Amino acid sequence: MIQIIITSVCTSLFFNSIHNLHRKWKLNFKPFSCGSCLAAWIGVILYLSPKLVLDIASVLFISGFLGAIIETLMHKIWN
Repeated sequence: MIQIIITSVCTSLFFNSIHNLHRKWKLNFKPFSCGSCLAAWIGVILYLSPKLVLDIASVLFISGFLGAIIETLMHKIWN
């Protein structure tokens, strides 16, 4: 269950905060433009999906989100 929560939050932040895909794809309405709404709906989808889909989504979006954070931190440390 905690894997679903962490994956849905990281996926929502990856789409909304890092890449602003809701603006690029002109999906500027809820749940796509709202971080908590998107995380909730992604959580429901991941809860109903098979374990393999959850594992793949976890690897993709948690690593993508943490990669962006670590890159920013490393840039601030070295500059």
